[in-house]
Amino acid sequence: MPRIAALCITLVILATPLSGCYSFEEESSILSEDLSISPEVLLGAHFQSVEFSSSSSMSVHVPYLVIDAESGYVVNGTTLDFDGAGTTTIEMLAPSNLASAHFLLGELGRDGWPLRATNQSWSEWFNSSEFDDSAYPYLEHPVLRENESGYTVEEGALHSTGIIDGLSIYEWMEVFTDLDSGYNERWGPFTLYDPTYIRAVNFMQGELQGMGYDTQIHRYWISDFSYAVNVCGYKEGTMFPDEWLVLGAHLDIAEAGSPPGGGTHIGAQDNGAGVALVLEAARGLAQFDHRRTLVVCFWSNEENGYDGVDRWIENIPSGVTLSNYLNADAVGTNWPGYYTLVVDIIPETDNQINEQWPMVRLTEWVGSNNNDIAEALRLGREIYNTEGYASMKDVDSSDQKRLSISVHESQRGRSDYERVADQLGVVSMDFGSLTGGSDCYHAPCDTLDTMIDMMVTDNATGVQNLVESFDLITWWLFDLAMYLDETPIYDES
Repeated sequence: MPRIAALCITLVILATPLSGCYSFEEESSILSEDLSISPEVLLGAHFQSVEFSSSSSMSVHVPYLVIDAESGYVVNGTTLDFDGAGTTTIEMLAPSNLASAHFLLGELGRDGWPLRATNQSWSEWFNSSEFDDSAYPYLEHPVLRENESGYTVEEGALHSTGIIDGLSIYEWMEVFTDLDSGYNERWGPFTLYDPTYIRAVNFMQGELQGMGYDTQIHRYWISDFSYAVNVCGYKEGTMFPDEWLVLGAHLDIAEAGSPPGGGTHIGAQDNGAGVALVLEAARGLAQFDHRRTLVVCFWSNEENGYDGVDRWIENIPSGVTLSNYLNADAVGTNWPGYYTLVVDIIPETDNQINEQWPMVRLTEWVGSNNNDIAEALRLGREIYNTEGYASMKDVDSSDQKRLSISVHESQRGRSDYERVADQLGVVSMDFGSLTGGSDCYHAPCDTLDTMIDMMVTDNATGVQNLVESFDLITWWLFDLAMYLDETPIYDES
């Protein structure tokens, strides 16, 4: 009879490569042909029932998110033990943006496998000399993500289906940033009931309520001339309700007169896109039970002093702690375009860039386990180490046509995540892209059309690339939240 053992893979990831308990000679009796998987093609970007049938004794490691049948929680991978011929079925999330999934095989009872580097793809790993030194059987199985009918590839069809998807984000952005009817001029707010700002707040409240969150508008009077208004959704955890995992983005935009571009009426990249990505990730996460309370917040006043997040931090209920915080700010115009996707992780306290490797490695692992980005991750690390943070955020180097993603411990956090990390000591991260190096940063031209123009590449339209960018980041947020719900990463600096 097969046995399913839930396995938290995070500790394995952080210690890669990890030697297994068995030599390659002991694995020689295990053949990939002895394992069959149904359906013949997995449906990408969906949880689905996957049947594993073994004709011999073996252990099979599944390095993907799985719904545990007993608890109902999502777990970070699992190992199936077959003590002979047998069949078992699990609910598994197939990769969102890869053409295949990989399953690791070993003798019955094996509980460790040498693994790929976090910025290496499975195919690179299985063709490497490092794998040859400790080879084990594995099975590669096809994955296909369906395209929404009625859309072309150029219009974003490749990332249009699943629990969450990039095309839905793009279409939401078309409404939210419409020049005439969109939720524009989200400045400040200048009063507790600023009608323009509150129109956007009420809209976001409705979005979160429709997903099932307990949604609250938090208003803070700071002085006669200073106010903050956040909108947050809460989904109570069923195991650790007083430990909160928070996702957030600032809802406000740069008001008239803001440097360096004079302010904006639309704020599509900064920060309509961040709001859209977090909201879409929240839509997916709302469909599942979580151990920790899931909080989704859209902050005010990021552009003029962080009053929104600061007042929220001051009013966290007694006895509540934060486990991790995930942020999105000024993002979207990045990989697969010619601008770097910048993933900052903090706190950083000793100027050595050595305190947050656990979160850096987990983030790279999660991203490359679901997307073909290993080469972009390696290039991003090289750019960060040789040219520095400013070269990606404050310098427009798109003429070099580099396809890069940098995941790093940062010495220069500059958004709401900085306040959470600094004031609460919580490991926090931000997804961002070019800001100071763009002529449209805090400027009237920060529109969706500008984002589309910036994302044109030699082999794809701006819309196609922007949809893929949205899809990549929102899935990354979703997957990270699932991993961190099971196993938070705490600050050890």
